[in-house]
Amino acid sequence: MIIEWQGIGIISLILVACMLVITVLEKILKLKPETRRKGFHMAMGLSMLALPYLFKNVWSAVVLAAIAFVFLYIIRKLKDKTPFGTVLYGVKRKSLGEFFYIIAVLLVFYLSKGDKVLYSIPILILTFADSTAALIGKIYGKKQLAEATEDKKSLEGSFAFFCVAFMATLVPLLLFTEVARESVLHISLIVGFIIALVEMISSNGSDNLLIPLAAFAFVRHLMSLTTEELRINLLIVFALILIVFIISKVKVFSKMAIAEAIVVGYLTIVLYWWYALIPPLLLLLTVMTFPLPNAKERHNKYDVRIVETNVIIGLAICLIVSIIGQREQIYMTYVTTYAMHLAINSYVRFKFQRGCSCVKSGLLAFTKGLVFVFIPGLLIQRFALSYVLDWKILICMVVALLGSVLAIAYSKRNEEVEEISVKNGYLHLKIVAIFVGLLGIIQFLESGIIFYGI
Repeated sequence: MIIEWQGIGIISLILVACMLVITVLEKILKLKPETRRKGFHMAMGLSMLALPYLFKNVWSAVVLAAIAFVFLYIIRKLKDKTPFGTVLYGVKRKSLGEFFYIIAVLLVFYLSKGDKVLYSIPILILTFADSTAALIGKIYGKKQLAEATEDKKSLEGSFAFFCVAFMATLVPLLLFTEVARESVLHISLIVGFIIALVEMISSNGSDNLLIPLAAFAFVRHLMSLTTEELRINLLIVFALILIVFIISKVKVFSKMAIAEAIVVGYLTIVLYWWYALIPPLLLLLTVMTFPLPNAKERHNKYDVRIVETNVIIGLAICLIVSIIGQREQIYMTYVTTYAMHLAINSYVRFKFQRGCSCVKSGLLAFTKGLVFVFIPGLLIQRFALSYVLDWKILICMVVALLGSVLAIAYSKRNEEVEEISVKNGYLHLKIVAIFVGLLGIIQFLESGIIFYGI
């Protein structure tokens, strides 16, 4: 293992020098806290662009990351006792963004495996698009997209992010790759738009991790597609925007929750395939219909964090499928995940918003999950995927759906009211995670242990 200490020294000195310069400029020009923070953010990003030229192995990047971690941790702890503290911590908000930044750069460096274009595009987007969005939003942001419970994001800042991300993708692909010009345009439009939405829904500094990793994944995936396939992907994005716009007319989803729905939809198609979009789409279409929301419910908002709790397990399954394959075998487990989310949310609506009894709420919720998500998924599995799942596994899935309803009924047995909140969203997530985990174990053991001899 060879550690390239010279490159580590060069990058370390540059970063310390940048921090010193910003500290001096702060005294002279009276820079605002956000300007100081984003100034260092851009200086750090520009320095990180040199990594593929300075390092030939990932261990050098690991050592640099470790040094940066220790340095930033010391500054964080001594922020009131060192002049460097005002550069990163002059902004009064809780964030782990600087540590996410280091992790993201290290992961992108490792995953790009020496491909300078694949490495540079995510870092350029993180460096310039994120900083531009923050500064434009701070100075010119008038049209706020966030609800009271969400991190502040403006339409102006998000549009600035899209423009810079578009150019940060377009220019490297045009100058340093052989990708056709039309394909470059399609890739840049898709990446710019989707990553702008990712930035919009990120919170607590997680954008420093999510932006580069998502940009890397999408660029690598899209570069492998033909021009015709890229046209289809662009049409899919437009179709998702249209569908979610129509759904938004129900007016119980926040703007950022709608943005998240578009990201989740496109990511689902990329990781799994088009038929994987049907279950979350059915959840989105039916969760606040049959019955339609009453006047009380219209005052509540499903914000981005609550929507997140309803899709995170489904996205995890999509990621597993993209790694190990077995789309047909896993599909009904994936469908059952969204059927359970629909049933749990419906139970809460029937019991607390409609005043139904526990038994009636449970029966209606179970039926809704079965009819609107589970059975359509079963039909897709049978006729679109041409795969017949073992009937014993199907019975277990129906039992899991019923079990999720019984679990939420038991959890809420002593409550008289229920408000839409992230806390309740995580309770729903925990219930679904338990039953999905049990289904996964049963499917894994089905061939010789659980159903042996039956």
